[in-house]
Amino acid sequence: MTVSIEKLDKVKAELTITVPVEKFEEAMKRAYKDMAPKIKVPGFRPGKVPMAVVEKMYGAEVFFEDAANYMIMPNYIDALKEAMAADSSFQAISRPDFEIVQMEKGKEFIYKAVVDTKQTVELGEYKGIAIEDIDPEVTDKEIDQYIDMIRSKQAEVKTITDKRNVLKKGDTANIDFVGKKDGVPFAGGSAEGYDLEIGSGSFIPGFEEQMEGMKVEEVRDIELSFPEDYYVSDLAGQPVVFEVTLHAIKRKIMPELNDEFVKDVSNFETVAEYKEDIKNMLSAEKTAEIKNRHKAAVAQKVTEQTDVVAPESMVKEEAESFLQDIRFQMSQQGIKLEDYLNLTNGKLEDVENECRMRAETLVKQTLVFEAIAEKEGLEVTDEDLDAEYARMAEMYNQPVDSVKEIFAMRGQVMAIKRNLLLEKVSEFLLENAKIG
Repeated sequence: MTVSIEKLDKVKAELTITVPVEKFEEAMKRAYKDMAPKIKVPGFRPGKVPMAVVEKMYGAEVFFEDAANYMIMPNYIDALKEAMAADSSFQAISRPDFEIVQMEKGKEFIYKAVVDTKQTVELGEYKGIAIEDIDPEVTDKEIDQYIDMIRSKQAEVKTITDKRNVLKKGDTANIDFVGKKDGVPFAGGSAEGYDLEIGSGSFIPGFEEQMEGMKVEEVRDIELSFPEDYYVSDLAGQPVVFEVTLHAIKRKIMPELNDEFVKDVSNFETVAEYKEDIKNMLSAEKTAEIKNRHKAAVAQKVTEQTDVVAPESMVKEEAESFLQDIRFQMSQQGIKLEDYLNLTNGKLEDVENECRMRAETLVKQTLVFEAIAEKEGLEVTDEDLDAEYARMAEMYNQPVDSVKEIFAMRGQVMAIKRNLLLEKVSEFLLENAKIG
């Protein structure tokens, strides 16, 4: 067997593998032996039809596919070993794409394997990276917003049918509506008894805004146009009229913020104590958030000034993982991604493109971080791994040994080590950054 290697770019390599004719003949004979019991030819017992007879009747090509399958992967593995022996830096990091170049009886078997390889990352500056600081001060407005969120959860929802009340932002309207284009109702444009929160942005732009000020049992025509990129082509950019009937208004009655409310929702006695506790909590959250934003800023700058290519195989894998995460999150809310996109005038192609962009950024950053770890001698120790297992055991309320066993069974130990290494590099970069 002979192997020639051509670098197609910084990442991809093409291996041309030539297998001697005698090896191909052996593979053909093996294919014949496996097929023989299934071949039926008059005058011969099953499994006893000579190979030459089979080739004369069906052509030698009848054995090619199986023979190729016997040869491609084993010889590819040998080719990788040969390539690594010739160049210690050569390392395949993806599944290969195979292409048969020559497959003829009596000739050498030649095929190509295109594979992503580990690249030499040419690091730029990664120490002393300058980033802007972020004000960690918690404002009174942020405290009030948090308390309003708690009050909202404790609010009483009152259904209003009195016609003297008007619909306003924040209310939930119970409505019937019929959408018409050129005076004719269109598919999917009607509903009865539908609850719509005004200001939620759930419907197409202009719909909720034009409903504000309606009274119970009022009927109002809402005139607007669908967005130009609406997923239903017949409606995209078209003017329509929705006939809307308001049956009831559901309004949250917020509890008053006083000492009694504080006692009901916390372990504190007074509003002042409650606000101070919230301020401390928000301060801790903001400090952690700022640190993460600093890490992200440093990582972005370091990656941008490093000569690195994101291998297509790794980008595909990460993009698919991002997309599956989105689908899972949607399913946890009881809705399919496609149904959500239809409701929000979104496109699956846009989601997939966003996943791909995120994946490419992550892959580049990971490769840069791994190169920095190698250069700086950063490693994940057994103590680091044990500490991570202990953290996860506490989080999941499980014994540490059980957590270790689960991740070992799933084959995820290396993934954990990889994440710990990336986090160690992130901390290293932040410690060496210039913040201000």
